[in-house]
Amino acid sequence: MLGPASTRGPGPASRGGYLPICRRLAEVLAWPGVVLVYGAAGVGKTTLALEFIKDYCSSKCLFVPTEGLEFIHRAEQMRIDTSRINVYEALWHTDFLELLAHKSLALYDIVVVDSVNAFVRLDAQKAYDVTLLLSAALYKLSEDYGVPVVETAQVHSVDDSYEPVAVKGLTMWSHNIIRLDYISPGHRRLSVEKPDALELEFRIGEGGIEWLNC
Repeated sequence: MLGPASTRGPGPASRGGYLPICRRLAEVLAWPGVVLVYGAAGVGKTTLALEFIKDYCSSKCLFVPTEGLEFIHRAEQMRIDTSRINVYEALWHTDFLELLAHKSLALYDIVVVDSVNAFVRLDAQKAYDVTLLLSAALYKLSEDYGVPVVETAQVHSVDDSYEPVAVKGLTMWSHNIIRLDYISPGHRRLSVEKPDALELEFRIGEGGIEWLNC
């Protein structure tokens, strides 16, 4: 169902209209484009996605959660104006097909899908096909209309490391790939793998992300 994240009046103003997430990160990203953010559970993928919302949602944006609406509380902690966020809650992979039928996608400042591959393990082949269809459509949306897209991705183990579920398809339809790793409580590493290599560190607090080497 598509609807507002909040019925309250405007909260604290966002910093919208530009991308100051981190100067070094902004310089390396292909922007506007599709940003794929992957990492283990609890590493900060949703928080990073909300930082993009905070910095780039100047009028209205779309947030597509696949695991409930807890992100709204996190957004309020980060002092994001939730009145600007439209929410489309996806409960099954078929909801992605309905999302693609919305003609208003090109009108958003930014689109976030959290997480894009959540359903692949549940109904593998059908969900995989729909997930790639969504990723390809959002890639085209970004290419044709200049709408930034942030997709978070769940991971699975591969040897001694991990990678996004449905990695080949998701990376093919991404302009940018970011990996998040746990260093210590509240301390994370961000590695840009595409288009160019870059490594940053940040801390996660109640108010969002504090960049350490930006």
